Amino acid sequence: MSPFLTSLLPHLRGNANERYRQVYSRAGLTVLLSWALDLIGRRDLIPLWLSASLSVQLLEFVAVRPFARGRFPTRYLSAQIILMLVAMVAMASVHAGGVLIFWQSGQPPLMALALMVLVGGILNNVASGVDSRPLFYLGAIPYGLSLLAMPVLAWGQAREQVSILALTVGFFILAVHTIWGRMHADRRALVAARVEADRRRIETEEALSDRTAMAAIVSHELRTPLSAILAGAHLIRAGTAPAQTRATAELIVDAGQLMTGLLTDMLDQAKIEARAMNLEERDFDLLGAVLDAGRFWSANARAKGLTLVEPPTDQAAVWVRGDPFRLRQILNNLLSNAMKFTDEGAIALRVAVAPLGEDRVTVEIEVQDNGPGIAEDAMNRLFTPYAQASQETARTYGGTGLGLAVSRQLARLMGGELDARPGAPRGAVFRLRLEMPLGEAQDAARASQPAAAAPNLAALNVLAVDDHEVNRRSLALVLEPLGVSLTTAPDGLEALKALEAKAFDVVLMDVNMPGLDGREATRRLRAGKGLNHDTPVIGFSAGVADHEVEACHAAGMTDWIAKPLDIRALYAALDRAQSRVEHRAETRAEA
Repeated sequence: MSPFLTSLLPHLRGNANERYRQVYSRAGLTVLLSWALDLIGRRDLIPLWLSASLSVQLLEFVAVRPFARGRFPTRYLSAQIILMLVAMVAMASVHAGGVLIFWQSGQPPLMALALMVLVGGILNNVASGVDSRPLFYLGAIPYGLSLLAMPVLAWGQAREQVSILALTVGFFILAVHTIWGRMHADRRALVAARVEADRRRIETEEALSDRTAMAAIVSHELRTPLSAILAGAHLIRAGTAPAQTRATAELIVDAGQLMTGLLTDMLDQAKIEARAMNLEERDFDLLGAVLDAGRFWSANARAKGLTLVEPPTDQAAVWVRGDPFRLRQILNNLLSNAMKFTDEGAIALRVAVAPLGEDRVTVEIEVQDNGPGIAEDAMNRLFTPYAQASQETARTYGGTGLGLAVSRQLARLMGGELDARPGAPRGAVFRLRLEMPLGEAQDAARASQPAAAAPNLAALNVLAVDDHEVNRRSLALVLEPLGVSLTTAPDGLEALKALEAKAFDVVLMDVNMPGLDGREATRRLRAGKGLNHDTPVIGFSAGVADHEVEACHAAGMTDWIAKPLDIRALYAALDRAQSRVEHRAETRAEA
C-alpha cells in the first residue's frame, strides 16, 4: 500500500462515520433539488438528476460502510480506500455541478438554494475532513470550484455586482480554509493531548504496579538481614559461648551492611528520579580505584571458592577527574552481581584506558561472570528498577534489581554508558564506558581507610536527643563504655529543658522528630543566652540531600552525620566536637 493511502488510514473511520450519518439528509436534498428542477420547467432533467444523485449516494454508502463500522477490510484494502475517495469526489462533483443550473435560472430563491447547497457542502467537508488535509481538500474542492464559477456565470450582470460577488466568494473560501486550519490544529492538539494522557495513565498504572512490586520485594529483602540481626541478638542475650560471640557479631554487622546497601540503592534511585543526584569532581587514581574495588571482593570470592581475575597491579597510575565514590559504587554493584550469580570458576575484572585528545581519556571497565547467562528477552529488563531478569531469577538469587538500574543511571550522569551482553561460553559481561578529563597526580599516596578506632571521650557530657527509644539505647550502648556521661531526651522540648538545667559538652540532635524537630530546637538554643547556647550540636538524620544538610547548618548545627549511624562517623564527629570544647575552654581561660 502506498504511503499516501497509509497516511489516510487513521482518519478514515471518523470521516466515514460522518458521511454514513448524512445518508438521509442527502436523500432529502435529492428530492428538494428535483422539486426545484420542476419549478424552473426542467422536468426533462429530473430522471437524469435522480439517477446521478442516487448512484453516487449508493456508491458512497457501499464505499464508506466497512470503515464506518470500524472493521477495516483485510483484503483489497488499497482498493477499498481508493473506492471511498472516488465516491467522495463523485458525490461532491455531482451536487456541486448540478446546482449551477439553478444559479443560471435568474430566480433569487433558486439562486439562494444553489448558494446554500455549495456553502453547506463545503462546511460539511470541514466537519468530516477536520482530521485530514487530503480528505478535506478532496471533498471540498468541487464545491469551491462551483463557487468560483458563479461570478463567471454572472459575467453579463453589472460589473460592480460581479466584482462584489467574486470578492465575497474569495473571502468566504479563504475564511473557510482558515477556520478549517484552526479546527485541524486544535483537533491534532486534542488528539496529542489524549495520547499523552493515555501514555501518562499507563505510566502511572505501571508505576503503581512497580511500587506494589517494590514493596513486596523490599519487604522480602529486608526480612533476611532482619532475621540475622534478631537471631544474633537473641544469641548474645541468651549468653552465647565466647567462641561464638565474634561470629555472632560479624553476622549482625554483615546483616546491617546488607540493609544499609539496600537503603542506599533505594535512596539513590529516588534522588536520580528527582534529579537531585550530585556528582563529586576531584582528581583520583583511576587504576587505584578499580584495584581497590577488586581487593574489597577478593575475600568474598575466596570464601565462595571462586577466582577473581584482577587487572595487573604494576600498571602506571592514570589520574583522572571525576567522582571516585560513584565509580566504586558502580564497580561494587557489578562485582556483587557477578559474585551472586557465579557458583564456580572465575570472575574477570578488566580495565582499558585510551587517550582521547590532549586532555581526555576513554575508559572501559568490564566485569565478566561465569553464571547462567542472560536470555535475550531479559536484557531489556536488566536495568529496570525493581525488576529481575525472570521470576526464577528472583526466587533463586533474590535482590531488588535496583543495583544495576542505579549503576546505569550513575554511569549516564557521569557522561558514559553501562550495558550488558552474553558472555562466551557462558555468563554475562557488563561494560562501563566513560570519557573522563585527565587529572593532576597527587603528591601523597592513596591512604587506606583507617579502622574505626574509639577516641578518648572519658568525662564528656553528652545530651542525645531522639524520639525513638531504640536509637537512644543504641547510642548508650556505644558511648557509655567509653566513659561518656550520657543524658537522653525524647523530643526537642525535653531537650531544651535539659539544656536549661545543665551544661553539656556536646549535643547529639536527631533532625526529624514529631512536635519540635531538631532544627527548630537548635535555632531556639542558639537564640537564647543559656548555659549551652554555644555548645556544639551534631545533627543526625536519614535525609542526606544537600539542601537538607545545609538546612541543618543554617539552623546552627556545627556538624552532621547520616543515619543509619556509622560508628566511625560518630567517633569522628565527637572527636571534632571535643576539639571545639577544648578550644573554647582555652579561650575562656585566656580571657
